[in-house]
Amino acid sequence: MGRDEALERLERALDAGPGVITQGPQAAVYGLGGIGKSELALQYAVRNADRYTLVWWVDADSPEQIRNGLAGLTRAITTGTHSVAAAQATAEEAADWAIAWLGAHPGWLLIFDNVENVGDIEPVLDRLTGGHVLITTRRATGWGGLCTPLNLEVLDADAAVRLLAALIGDARPAPTTELAALAEELGWLPLALTQAGTYIAQTPGMTVERYRRLLKQAPSRLYAAAASGHDQRVMARVWEVTRERIARLNSLAPRLLELLACYAPDHLPIDVLHGLPDTDDLDIGEALALLASYSLISLGQDTVSVHRLVQSVTLARLTADQQDELRRLAADLLASALPEDPDRFENWPAYARLAPHARVALSPGSPAMARVIDYLGASGDYASAKELQHQRYLALSSALGPEHPSTLTTRKSLLYYTKRAHKRR
Repeated sequence: MGRDEALERLERALDAGPGVITQGPQAAVYGLGGIGKSELALQYAVRNADRYTLVWWVDADSPEQIRNGLAGLTRAITTGTHSVAAAQATAEEAADWAIAWLGAHPGWLLIFDNVENVGDIEPVLDRLTGGHVLITTRRATGWGGLCTPLNLEVLDADAAVRLLAALIGDARPAPTTELAALAEELGWLPLALTQAGTYIAQTPGMTVERYRRLLKQAPSRLYAAAASGHDQRVMARVWEVTRERIARLNSLAPRLLELLACYAPDHLPIDVLHGLPDTDDLDIGEALALLASYSLISLGQDTVSVHRLVQSVTLARLTADQQDELRRLAADLLASALPEDPDRFENWPAYARLAPHARVALSPGSPAMARVIDYLGASGDYASAKELQHQRYLALSSALGPEHPSTLTTRKSLLYYTKRAHKRR
């Protein structure tokens, strides 16, 4: 549901056109775990089954799995005396036989699902001729020149709502606004939507509204929950496997991912991370590149963004003490990145980029938040200044008392911003 455009892109990439080809068209569909890559490959195979003389699916997490998948093809297509020879052959010999057979019998489709590294599949691709190869992978890099890479995005908002509604069914109807809100909170990610819709449909007494409340209170519990009898990968495990792999390749990368979970999801200036102790800019760049290659983050020219569910799952695996320590570090890094004088016009672009992250990472009573509020007031955003100043007033009043000079000064500024915001209406 909601993947027609992606299917059309994939069909164009694999459409060889008329004539004889030396090496079949190859496409790699990449994206975040849970984005629906395997499902898209399956939909393509079903939709185009009549185009192919053979369709074969290979689980391709490792070179061993790739070899065993091709060996399985040999044993599936051999008969008579050949089947005896295939059964006695080693996995490597059987895989070589399959590649030779494919070269002599054009018109097939091979799907290599969840390829971990380009290097695992490249030797095989170099030898495959006469058919189509479709690869799904979390790795976004390294495919140029080898095959056509296609980035699979999350569903659009309307398709996400339709998917939720179809999964939940008519037994527990929910307003479209509630479904849309849940879809947004799940980041329009197909696996998350499927898991949520199935959980709501199969859990007695569960509603969309209640699920949204539970999602805020205990995200890790819901992400790890699989409805009884529903055969699906669990999101938390999907991303945990990826995290374990990344940690083996670069110990800084998972630490950065945890840190990024403490900011707003979109467009954090990478310079903020350059203040991380015991690292240099090159270390940060290499770790971010690895995270991006696994589609856990996306990189702009000088910013980094993270899917909100990746943030939630990342934080959910940490203890409360670990989260507190991490948030303190995130706040310190952001505070160090804020220019000293928020009233100066030339500092406003930096403040504008950092303000969304300040709302998430900084405590209301911190000196750094005071600078952010000063910027908002100086730049004329009195409504936002009023909102944050009210939070600051409550925090200082609770911590220092309502008659403390700092609390009284904050209250005075709050009245000023309130009046100016009212005049702007």
